[in-house]
Amino acid sequence: MMEELSEFVKEYYSLKTRIAPFELKTDAETVKTVAAVNILLERAYNVNAGASTRGRFGFGPGHTVENYMDRARRYTEALEKGDFPLRGRFTEPGTALVDHSFIEADGEMHLFYNRGYIGYEWDTMPVSTVGHAVTSDLINWRIEPPVISVDRDLHENYQVWSPGVTKKDGTYYMYYTGVNINVAQAICLATSKDLYKWEKYEKNPVVKPGKDCPWSADRWSDCRDAMVFVDDDGCAYMYYCTSTYTGPAVGVASSYDMINWSDGGAYAFDICDVALESPFVLKRGGKYYLFYTNCNHGTAYAVSDDPVRGWKSLGMLIPWTTPPLCPANVPSCAEVFEFRGGWYISSCLREPGCEQYLEIFHLTWNGDGTVTVGKRVE
Repeated sequence: MMEELSEFVKEYYSLKTRIAPFELKTDAETVKTVAAVNILLERAYNVNAGASTRGRFGFGPGHTVENYMDRARRYTEALEKGDFPLRGRFTEPGTALVDHSFIEADGEMHLFYNRGYIGYEWDTMPVSTVGHAVTSDLINWRIEPPVISVDRDLHENYQVWSPGVTKKDGTYYMYYTGVNINVAQAICLATSKDLYKWEKYEKNPVVKPGKDCPWSADRWSDCRDAMVFVDDDGCAYMYYCTSTYTGPAVGVASSYDMINWSDGGAYAFDICDVALESPFVLKRGGKYYLFYTNCNHGTAYAVSDDPVRGWKSLGMLIPWTTPPLCPANVPSCAEVFEFRGGWYISSCLREPGCEQYLEIFHLTWNGDGTVTVGKRVE
């Protein structure tokens, strides 16, 4: 005699049936939403059947059957009403887009990014490749093959995170976080002439934290989220997230050849009360602007007359108004860039259950040197 189906299984199959007609569509918005629904449903099914949500370092927020099903249900209902619930939020179908970097070439904007997994924390499903997408309007994206992967014979034998791309003297430099099996992080380098074919530097990693930081390849050690700003005199400054013996900090290094880096120390910032991650620096009007993730709060920024120190807080830009379930569940990973005459700021909000998408907002520079975040691009 066939066992009676549970209410969960009945709804699971109902949603699978309801989403199926949309799998015949080929437009990007539908494809993106359908992929999210199917992954959420599969994750709910497996967890309901007893699959663990515990990673190497514990539980992430939102990894429950109820959350997965609720999100799958809402997305399906939206499509049935003719709406696109993920409009204005970019990712490869089925992936969670986290740390990222923009660079313009030949009238197009190139985006490089972590390729995470919806429904899985990074310590459950390792982030093993860096993705690549291209756009001419910041709305429609052409997804290219991934450009960097982990390598069992190198330091990055576990994961690769947070690409940061810049150009100097005709060469593109990607500084990415190589993570070994002990979660010891270090900054690695790959170079390219065309943004499509990348070659890893043979002596990676190029930067580890200096003497102020307790770094070891044998244990979790913070050295991630690198970005490089090239100043007017040709000196390049690298900013990255690290920890000193007293707590979270931003490490700084400098270089003229983009390969050999001099340690500039690590600085704890009183403008950030938990941790300052994903630092991004640009220069405008003779001032240096630091945009960063103020963990537990959102995206914030600061200004200085010096590229290394003296930062003065200018406040929050994209706050998370609802108390987050964990410090990382806030608008984060901001980059500021100019494209086709307009200024923009990016943001990635990690929803419970590890849904994460790229959002881009219009940005206005005010006469007093502050900025204002405008409407989302969609």
